[in-house]
Amino acid sequence: MTEQTETAEERHASWLELFFDLTVVAAAAQIAHRLHGAESVGQIAACAALYYAVWSVWTTTSVYANVAGERTRQRAVLRTMLGIAIMAAAVPGVWPELLAGEHDDVPHGRTAVFVVAFVLCRLIAARSAARDGQVVTFWPATQSVAVTPWIASIFVPQTVAYWLWGFAITVDLVFSMFGARNPRSVARMTENARRRQDERDKRTARKLAHLIRRGVSPDRLPDASPTLISVAQVERGHLTERLGLFVIIVLGEALAQVVAANTELDWTWAVIASSFAAFLIVVKLWRLTTLYGFTPAPLIAKPLEPWQALPAHLGVTAAIVAIASGLGVLIPDATERLHATDRWYLFGGLALYLLTSVFAALAGRAPLKWYLGWALPSLVVSVLAGVLGHAVPAWSLAVLAYAVLVWFASYDRLVKP
Repeated sequence: MTEQTETAEERHASWLELFFDLTVVAAAAQIAHRLHGAESVGQIAACAALYYAVWSVWTTTSVYANVAGERTRQRAVLRTMLGIAIMAAAVPGVWPELLAGEHDDVPHGRTAVFVVAFVLCRLIAARSAARDGQVVTFWPATQSVAVTPWIASIFVPQTVAYWLWGFAITVDLVFSMFGARNPRSVARMTENARRRQDERDKRTARKLAHLIRRGVSPDRLPDASPTLISVAQVERGHLTERLGLFVIIVLGEALAQVVAANTELDWTWAVIASSFAAFLIVVKLWRLTTLYGFTPAPLIAKPLEPWQALPAHLGVTAAIVAIASGLGVLIPDATERLHATDRWYLFGGLALYLLTSVFAALAGRAPLKWYLGWALPSLVVSVLAGVLGHAVPAWSLAVLAYAVLVWFASYDRLVKP
């Protein structure tokens, strides 16, 4: 192992990055709160799109900081932090037509604010990486964004806007996942970056030459050396740590939902039982993160490539946000039969968590016994609970969800390598 590799593995998240993560707490809380009132597939899909937008801004900024290291531009990160805060504040008013119940009191214009803040944040990350001469081929979304569908969604009816969002999100993910694997795409990105940088260098040289002709001393001018273009190399240890910290952040939001649900309730035995089970669910999710990392599956092969790890991270964190929303609804109705939508927040989120772990395990070549003995049974029970759970009170569903996670996590204890 080289000295350079050892240094990369020892690198940790900076204070700036940890400060930046605080905005994600606010955004996750707003999206989970909006999920509470969602009553239709369209409303749930809107929340999913909002979450993807926040996640993608965090991801592209974190990837930029990963490759820039000590050269990370502090102002760029802080501006993006402000942008995520604005997006979080706009979440309750985005697409008011899709809000449950009356929405006359919702401030207008929040959809446009959210979209503009999102686009600007993505462009900040792209511009920052380009100014450093870095071409981020392992996750191309860092340096590109399908701006047109997002901007167009501001000016079209809501029934068309969410299709534009869906198209833009699909392009974002497909371009990044497949572009990172395609050598031709990588070569094309590098060549385009060189051409754009050459044009910027020529414009800078012309401006400096003009200033010199006007009598400005060359000693007072900035360095005019051409920017060298290079393909950015991922710092794997740092990226894994950043993704894991994001999981801890959304787990914190899940815990906040459990606490908030108890603030105005009488602590009956059912509320206590469901709250205790909910707390244990959060603890077990944390435990799985400490065992396997942000992808809750045993990996016996080499670590996931970024184009595999980042979509898996999206699935895991979105699942935890859904679980958090489900726990926030379940505890106040501990003795009642949960509505199907509320039931699926908990068990649909749990199923997504487990399904994401299966895809990560396939990439990491987990042993067959893990699929048959732990992943598949846990997934089947979660789906059946979502379908048939109307027959039992809510507190027992919380206990069942915890039992599923206990079994899922028992692989590490029962099976020795």
